[in-house]
Amino acid sequence: MSFASATLRLPWASPDDLLHERGLVVVAPHPDDETLGCGGLLAGASRADRLRHVVFLTDGERSHPGTGEDLAAIRRTEAMVATAYLGLAPSQLSFLGLPDSGLATLQEEDRAWAMQWLRCLAVERSPCIVVVTSDTDQHSDHRAAFTLVAEAIKSLPGVELMAYPVWSWLLLDGPGPLAGVRIDVSGYRKEKDAAIRAYASQLGERVRDVEGFRIPGQLLGHVTGGTEVLLHVQL
Repeated sequence: MSFASATLRLPWASPDDLLHERGLVVVAPHPDDETLGCGGLLAGASRADRLRHVVFLTDGERSHPGTGEDLAAIRRTEAMVATAYLGLAPSQLSFLGLPDSGLATLQEEDRAWAMQWLRCLAVERSPCIVVVTSDTDQHSDHRAAFTLVAEAIKSLPGVELMAYPVWSWLLLDGPGPLAGVRIDVSGYRKEKDAAIRAYASQLGERVRDVEGFRIPGQLLGHVTGGTEVLLHVQL
């Protein structure tokens, strides 16, 4: 069974049902993951004044290695524009500047700093749900981000961890039974679509690098509907 088919068995929840008056903290390995994976939820949490913070672990500077442009600056700017469409203020964003495609091989000092930073953020925003890319995603940075956040917030009172899929949507053989919820974000499709379009470099419309990354149309087909998925995480 494909991953997408397996998610159809998950129960429904609205953003309000999910948050239960808690805040939302989103951790993204790269600018665009937050929008692709949970842009509708971000917009809903922002409208309900439940959005607490979005953290970008890297600037995604290696998506187009053939360009001579400052890709890190481009992607940071895109992230600020995209999240503005979702209702976020610049003060609700943090860019940690960790190495793109290097989260799984961080130096011990950098890893310890990032974990402590994330732990302090979660404590300051508690009670909250922290969401990060799923460890079912095939991208090494997505898996490493999941592990980093899980270790950082383990045992914190009032803090729950959930995971949002991005690349998992393309899995033809799912990881087995899934535990989580489907979130109805149909009321926020306009905001999410605008946020996705803000990531022009990832849509092949901004950076001139024919061999660089471009979000596959198949993936966009999964993430531009009115449903998002969050998976439960056992810490």
